[in-house]
Amino acid sequence: MSDEIFLRRYRLKVGRSTGSRTYEMNTDGDGLRITFMATHFAGGAFSVAEITIYNVSGYASRQMLSDGPSKRYEFISLEAGYENAFGSVFVGQITNVQVHLEDGGATRGVRFFCKSSAKERDQNLINLTLSPETDPVQIIEECAQPFGAEIQFYGDFSGLRKRSRGTVLQGSPTSCMNELGEAYGFDWMVENGAIKIIKRGFAMPNQVFVISSGTGMIGSPVVSDTEVGIRCSLNPGIRLGSTIKLESMAPRFEFSGAFFYDIPRTIGEGYYKVNSLVFAGDSHGDQWENQISCLRLSASAQAGISERAAR
Repeated sequence: MSDEIFLRRYRLKVGRSTGSRTYEMNTDGDGLRITFMATHFAGGAFSVAEITIYNVSGYASRQMLSDGPSKRYEFISLEAGYENAFGSVFVGQITNVQVHLEDGGATRGVRFFCKSSAKERDQNLINLTLSPETDPVQIIEECAQPFGAEIQFYGDFSGLRKRSRGTVLQGSPTSCMNELGEAYGFDWMVENGAIKIIKRGFAMPNQVFVISSGTGMIGSPVVSDTEVGIRCSLNPGIRLGSTIKLESMAPRFEFSGAFFYDIPRTIGEGYYKVNSLVFAGDSHGDQWENQISCLRLSASAQAGISERAAR
């Protein structure tokens, strides 16, 4: 097992137009305690996070809790991981702040409720009519424009059928994108300033993450009718749409077929696409992990993946 799952680190930054404040925990364990849960959804486009920092100075606490619009911190970013696996787990806007008390008030923290910037952009309603025979890729691009992010396509969209009638895009960009996703068979997400549009069944052309008991898997994967749930040591490199190779001989199954069919112990093993992702941690506690929900990749999408997984 490599050293990358030892020596925790984090870097928390809160900011506003007049400046920012940064807190860090280095590999020697020096730093204030933080807890966090950052949730990223495919198809919903938005990410949310609940981040708490404990025992900051009285002056810093008053700044964080200020109600004045010119004094309030507005932006937040969190990087977390280990000495050799460290990176961003959430970037967004601070929506609300509250005092958080534990141990009967003996432990005091400041809790931030945060959202990704894409959520605010979704408030810009779309009202657009496109002519018949418009290229489906152009329709998707027009719908994605209100998010103000770089548009990235993954997979083959060349065979999509054109509509003989005009296309009307009206209302929330998220609702319109979800409708197009069902019509044209793709998943989408906003991440790190880009909107990713991924053809269903397509394996992302990036690193394949092997998750097993030897690479930081926590407990047993949970296999249902449509997906697999996995917990593993925190890895900021895993993103929505990433490809996972699951190796486990002891999955838990949670579907009715377990009562009627002979299910092999290796049922959960194979290649998956990350469909939703949670980063959860307590810098001074036990939790420091990814919670992943995955969809199995089709056989055609798995072509060539084995070579990448072996690297």
